[in-house]
Amino acid sequence: MTVRRTPGKPPSPISGTRRLVSQLKKEPNELKKKLLLLGYITNRLERKSESVYLVGGQAVETYTAGQFTTGDIDITTTDREATEEVLKQIGFKQQGMVWLNEPVGLAVHIVDSYPKRTEKTRTFQIGSYMVKVVGIEDLIIDRLSASKFWKSQRDSEQAKALFRGFRDQIDLQYLEERAKQEKVADILPS
Repeated sequence: MTVRRTPGKPPSPISGTRRLVSQLKKEPNELKKKLLLLGYITNRLERKSESVYLVGGQAVETYTAGQFTTGDIDITTTDREATEEVLKQIGFKQQGMVWLNEPVGLAVHIVDSYPKRTEKTRTFQIGSYMVKVVGIEDLIIDRLSASKFWKSQRDSEQAKALFRGFRDQIDLQYLEERAKQEKVADILPS
């Protein structure tokens, strides 16, 4: 079956969704698959002047190119309802705090209504999509906090790897100020 488009008219959300699901099912690279999904969600929400930010373990996986992997995609969004509607349209079903799409093999966790800090956000391009990722400095602080206050060795390793990998790109003054604010300056990598 061939779908014809009227010139100047965007494809319907249904045909775009089918195309996305097909692409996700075929994508062998898990990191790329997750970022394509997030890029699609970002694209749909930005049409409504809303935003989505990648945070948590998936942000670490993205920055480290898969050195540290995670199971679900942690996001914050400026419009939870609109985000949940997009997830439903793609075939995700809510199970507790997580949205699952078993045929695609992905899980999304909306961890907050709005990111706490966006001034250091970085944008990655994946295919024709853009993905906003929490700033490396704020991600390091998040990992250091988990390391110190939850005694998480994995988070400590992630903070060190992020610091080493991005040392030349980090705003050290900002990082040090945030470390003091969050009471983790004593374990800040050097």
